[in-house]
Amino acid sequence: MTPAIKWAITLLMGVTIFRAQTILFLPEVQIFGGSAPDGWFGPWLSDTIIGFAVPVMLYLFWTRRSVAMWGALVSYNAVGAFDYSQGLITQAISPMPAEMASATAVYLGIGLFMVAQLLTLGLLFRRDVIADFRGAVARSAGPA
Repeated sequence: MTPAIKWAITLLMGVTIFRAQTILFLPEVQIFGGSAPDGWFGPWLSDTIIGFAVPVMLYLFWTRRSVAMWGALVSYNAVGAFDYSQGLITQAISPMPAEMASATAVYLGIGLFMVAQLLTLGLLFRRDVIADFRGAVARSAGPA
């Protein structure tokens, strides 16, 4: 894996750390007395968890090489992209109040971050990236 690919994956995963800020939105859900529809509770809770996991996943990406680590990175980014799709669906079904954010801002923000996660997945499936993670296993096994 080239340094450029490594940094691209880091940047694309890194920008999704902004989802951690949704912890501040949780009290705004109607069940807690806020104005946001209850449908946002799930997406915001999962955003919070996935967002706080970004630094951990980036640390592991930079320090660990194994097929299991590659699988964990693929799974993490796939779940993240799926979570963004749930946010888009939630906005369509239970729109966020305009006083919190305009519909355009919600769709654009979620959509752009979803693209970042999908691009990360695309990079993780490059042959050279897979070989880098798989090669660590072959190197640790020693000569055949």
